[in-house]
Amino acid sequence: MLSITSSAKRIYLTGMSGTGKSSIITNLRNRGYRAVDTDYNNWKVFSESDREWILNEEKMYDFLESTKEDALFISGCCSNQSKFYKFFDYIILLSASIETILKRVSERQSNAYGRTVAERNEIIRNFKNIQPLLKETADIEYDTEKLTIEQITNNLTSLLRHCK
Repeated sequence: MLSITSSAKRIYLTGMSGTGKSSIITNLRNRGYRAVDTDYNNWKVFSESDREWILNEEKMYDFLESTKEDALFISGCCSNQSKFYKFFDYIILLSASIETILKRVSERQSNAYGRTVAERNEIIRNFKNIQPLLKETADIEYDTEKLTIEQITNNLTSLLRHCK
């Protein structure tokens, strides 16, 4: 196991597909923060044994070890993400109702996931089975139906003052 030591302030954003992770990461980047969306740039690998996409653990460890920014935001939702929670000051859950999630994934232009019947059924299953587990491990939950992307981004940047 690597020993990752850093004085960087780190926040992990998680949540079901369609809750706004990518939009918030983009907003953080636009404000000049180092922000990584693990849905892109080979942050995930397909696990044949688990039959699902998981975080590329080697890449994640290497990145966390080498990143020197004062503040870092990473977003994603994979079954192995909890292996990295100890390297973050806060785990933030973004949530929305299943109706809102399904509407968002059907309308978004940035990501095609969620348009097929099989993918929509997977989203519903994950909402029922994975969402409760994410709630248990989150430090803070933001309802993306009640708060705007701008409000959540402001809340996240304010949290940096409270990091170790």
